Amino acid sequence: MDHASEKRSVRRYIYKLPMNLYRMDYQNKHNSYYAEMNDYCDNGLSLMTNEKLVLGELIYLELKNCDPNIQPHIKEKNYRGIIRWGKRYQSADAGANGLYKYGIEFSA
Repeated sequence: MDHASEKRSVRRYIYKLPMNLYRMDYQNKHNSYYAEMNDYCDNGLSLMTNEKLVLGELIYLELKNCDPNIQPHIKEKNYRGIIRWGKRYQSADAGANGLYKYGIEFSA
């Protein structure tokens, strides 16, 4: 089986952190959703949310309760990124079903 982690060229850090996720709709209105970061690397992160997002969509993330002790790996508290992959999350925990997991590539 081909896993995304096997394709990585940079080190991934496992870290759970709540965040606000913002997306722009066609009327230029900001919509905010709750998300949780699962892990991160120098060029992106993965997150989980109950919001269904679109591949290629540009989003804005605000990290909440960011621990300064994890520096320098998380350099900023706010990021813009592009949805690169996504899948519906399946878990034995019934409370976690209905969530989506996404891979975000940071953009300048």
